[in-house]
Amino acid sequence: MEIEAYIVKRVNLLMNATDAKIVKRLEGGMSNYTYVVECLGKKYTYRVPGKFAERFVDRNEEWDNIQKVDKLGVNNITEYVELRTGEKLALYVEGTIMSNTDIVSYNEMSAKALKELHNSDLQFNEYNAFNRLDTYEKYCTDLGFTHPQEYIDLRNRLDAMRDTYKDIKHVPCHCDYQPTNLVIDGEKLYILDWEFAGMNDPYYDIACYGNAGFDKALSLLEAYLGHKPTSEELKRLHFHRAFQCLQWYNVAMFKEMIGLSKDLNMDFTAVAQMFYGFAKDLIEAYDTL
Repeated sequence: MEIEAYIVKRVNLLMNATDAKIVKRLEGGMSNYTYVVECLGKKYTYRVPGKFAERFVDRNEEWDNIQKVDKLGVNNITEYVELRTGEKLALYVEGTIMSNTDIVSYNEMSAKALKELHNSDLQFNEYNAFNRLDTYEKYCTDLGFTHPQEYIDLRNRLDAMRDTYKDIKHVPCHCDYQPTNLVIDGEKLYILDWEFAGMNDPYYDIACYGNAGFDKALSLLEAYLGHKPTSEELKRLHFHRAFQCLQWYNVAMFKEMIGLSKDLNMDFTAVAQMFYGFAKDLIEAYDTL
């Protein structure tokens, strides 16, 4: 494949080597092409962002986040970041991706890692979740997409809930804390991909676990709190997960409209509808708690 030849050439250049070779492509991403590459006796990951990925990620901010997180020792070592293109070379973490395990069995490890992050003295930029959603919606409408009325109604419900959580203290968060970004290596948990990190409600990170199923987020919440969640704690988690699902809905619709369904072999229209359905169910459940 053309992209594989390109990656081999880039890794050889960056590492001043001639023996780089592709090991495998890492599956599961909705935005990037990421490959494991062996070079000079070590394994690395090389990321090539997909079409229009720069719309969603500030690469200068990502690099700043990576440097800050290094002090926690939970990230893989980044060898190189090209700020203009977003290409990144990093040491490959040998271990098991959390999403390939019995996720719930690692709740204590995951909750501990989150608490260490949330209680740390790291200072990221503010995440501004609703500003991001506004931007993602505009990306879609600029391409001629019209959000259906039921989506608008759901968005209005979330907007009305915002005041309930406006005074929550924001802490350093990963903001994409889903099991596909976690790697288990023995007793150590690596947290990868810090491009979205920011100051945010800690429940936002827990809600991200919902990408593996909302039951996983509920289970992690209990481990994080150390007790069965109260009705208000459950509502707060439902709120954030519903918001995330609307965010993913817009990201998926944008990717469909720019032709990435074919490029990434993923039906983004179906993905968008799936996330909309999740958001609707979460808001309906919120009202019963």
